[in-house]
Amino acid sequence: MLAKFVAYFITQSNAILTDALESIVNVLASSFAFYSIYLATIPKDKNHPYGHGKVEFFSAFLEGTLITIAGLIIIFKSTYDLIYPKPIHQLFEGAIIIGATGIVNLIIGFYLINTGKKHNSITLEADGKHLLTDAITSAESGGWCNFNTTHQNLLAG
Repeated sequence: MLAKFVAYFITQSNAILTDALESIVNVLASSFAFYSIYLATIPKDKNHPYGHGKVEFFSAFLEGTLITIAGLIIIFKSTYDLIYPKPIHQLFEGAIIIGATGIVNLIIGFYLINTGKKHNSITLEADGKHLLTDAITSAESGGWCNFNTTHQNLLAG
């Protein structure tokens, strides 16, 4: 997450800023996801006769909500900078940083999806899929592939 913000401050690129905002969502959602997995392992009790597993569904909902909020911020910032443009600097350095973080997210995303399927955890699968979409948007914002802006906005929000 910090690396992406460094890349944004170096480049002043909105595409890289959107990737950095997405990383905030990743950290917050992952933190709650792992806490919800812990809660789901607690045995059923008097107040929860069917166990605590349903908290994982709330975790997936929270992650979706955070993605939507980040998407709205991205749309606002992009619209603002479209009206009041500023130059982009040191794009190559920013692209290298974003490319490296994208590869890390891709690897972790596949790992979480496989682990989620193995342990029947919707939370781990949702978090892994979120990281895969983050790897795709990293490739787009870092200039490693050329998808259109509409596609990036759809993935972000």
